[in-house]
Amino acid sequence: MKLNRLLFQNKDYFLEGDIDFSNLEFDPYHIKKIGLTHVKITGSVFEDLLMLNFHIVSDVIGVCAYTLEDVPLHFDFKDSLEISNEIEDDEKIFFEKNMIFDIDPYVLSLLVSEIPAKIVKKGAKLPEDGTGYRVLSEEEYEKEQENKTDSRWAALDDIELD
Repeated sequence: MKLNRLLFQNKDYFLEGDIDFSNLEFDPYHIKKIGLTHVKITGSVFEDLLMLNFHIVSDVIGVCAYTLEDVPLHFDFKDSLEISNEIEDDEKIFFEKNMIFDIDPYVLSLLVSEIPAKIVKKGAKLPEDGTGYRVLSEEEYEKEQENKTDSRWAALDDIELD
């Protein structure tokens, strides 16, 4: 979706449409798919600064961190960005030199930032011990590591030094 910053000089102007992210590949252990994303953008221009307000609605297929099953997620949120046509020292202000630019990467980054880092399906539980693996708490692991000796150094224990 292309955005023309000059059109936002009219305070009543808004841009609305759907963005298709289905052709993008994501981390298969976190996000499998982002469905058609509906975006409504309002904004205003202050000298070289374009202040945009987003209303984003999207359905995402995430992956359960415990079971690796698909988890449908629905997002309906509002966020904002500031975009300048001059390079700024502020990390929160993005730089776009052209008057007309693609807004899709910004919408995608806002959407991905809303997705939890750890997705857990309702009712999913951590796996128990099984064949070839076991589940330990962090405390149990640390205690086990304290008591563990490295067999590579065991031969040095028999050397007598005067």
